[in-house]
Amino acid sequence: MTSAVVHELIGLSNDLIRAVSERDVSRLDEILAPEFTLQGAAGYLDRVQLLEAAGGPYEIDEWQYEEIEPEVYGNTAVIVSRYRQEGRFLGKDLSHPMHVTDIWVRKDAHWRTFRRPLTIIRRHASRAD
Repeated sequence: MTSAVVHELIGLSNDLIRAVSERDVSRLDEILAPEFTLQGAAGYLDRVQLLEAAGGPYEIDEWQYEEIEPEVYGNTAVIVSRYRQEGRFLGKDLSHPMHVTDIWVRKDAHWRTFRRPLTIIRRHASRAD
């Protein structure tokens, strides 16, 4: 795995969130594969639903990848990350830290993401005995 590919994938991961937060539906359209799905705090969204949400009810005020680790296997990449955001979708608070696993595929010399499962990191209160 070359560092150029790793940097490209990290840049695309940032572009993905930036496109949603800035409502840049045309950039998001370039990044999402036709079979894209997201499953997480906002529920299940396919490609069309995420494009529509990015143009309207999905609001991200602040975001950051706290950790991001791409692994490349030929024309497939898996990016495991720890991500946090402050935002809302259809009025539901989506301000959480999350574990994210993005799956990207390179086709016709372009990387596109086609799976994005998210898991909210729950903070457990300490027990006083």
